[in-house]
Amino acid sequence: MRHALVEIRQPGRRPLRLVLTEDLELGRECDGLLLADPGVSRCHARLELGDGAVRIRDLASTNGTMVNGHLISGPTALAPGDIALVGGTELAVLAPVPDPAPAPAVVTAGTTAPDPGSTVAVPRPVLAGAGAFDPRQSSIARVADMVEGVGQSRPTLAPDGGDGDTLTIVFSDIESSTEHALALGDGRWYDLLAIHNSIVRNNLLRYGGTEIKSQGDGFMLTFTSARRALHFSSAVQRALARWSDEHPEEAVRIRIGLHTGEALVSADGDLFGKHVIVAARVANLAEGGEILASHVVVEIASARGDLDFGEGRVVALKGIDGPYTVHSVGWS
Repeated sequence: MRHALVEIRQPGRRPLRLVLTEDLELGRECDGLLLADPGVSRCHARLELGDGAVRIRDLASTNGTMVNGHLISGPTALAPGDIALVGGTELAVLAPVPDPAPAPAVVTAGTTAPDPGSTVAVPRPVLAGAGAFDPRQSSIARVADMVEGVGQSRPTLAPDGGDGDTLTIVFSDIESSTEHALALGDGRWYDLLAIHNSIVRNNLLRYGGTEIKSQGDGFMLTFTSARRALHFSSAVQRALARWSDEHPEEAVRIRIGLHTGEALVSADGDLFGKHVIVAARVANLAEGGEILASHVVVEIASARGDLDFGEGRVVALKGIDGPYTVHSVGWS
């Protein structure tokens, strides 16, 4: 393999895609791609091309390098769909690029970073850009507020389908995130948040969902299938439960809420409408470690009898005419 397409996802910034034509170092002060992520070491890791694969090698970084949630100890191959984590930055190999590859735009050191979503080659150090990132400010309510103020935050990806499509909308956030941040300190909390985000995004890729917004520890996601949304939510809860069992000093629990309905799309690709707000309100009712689904989700997904739903309970949702019925979802 002489070329590969790699996506770089820094916290608080939209993804940057690179055509990799040679080995590339990653870090805050290195001879390759310069990252603004404070969780990344000066010379953190190297992406290597050869033998029909892309490999990532940790360069004795402070926090280490992870692939699919596991700390690596040597060169590790990255298949399409795998997620590598350096600090809080995710790296994903999208696909090998056939040789000869089309000539990409070349970005040299000191030039303005390309538009998000563009594809560039990196022959020398390039500053990937800084982004404001405050993990303590995140919550389902924060993301929901952005939904109610349409157009204030552009989504990372546009949802499948068009205006008025029926989607299953998922909100999640970490329980007591502010308390966690204060107890762990900025460095350890940042690392924990990066692990949480990687688990969410790995499973999002696995189950075919779309990330609409993220705000620190809170996510707004969509799925074109209610069943896949439920399987995604259960997989995330199980993965975080395993992490917490293995790292009790950094145990973390999240709450997840789901609702299905039509979502409108604004001019900048954002989602809004009553059903988006209902999903956020349902998530707000969940406890840490719990998945709550609206009754319409249960009606859609329960026909096969292979999912575990608790008895429905009638609730009032802030600002929404009701009442509504919600069900706890078994995931263990």
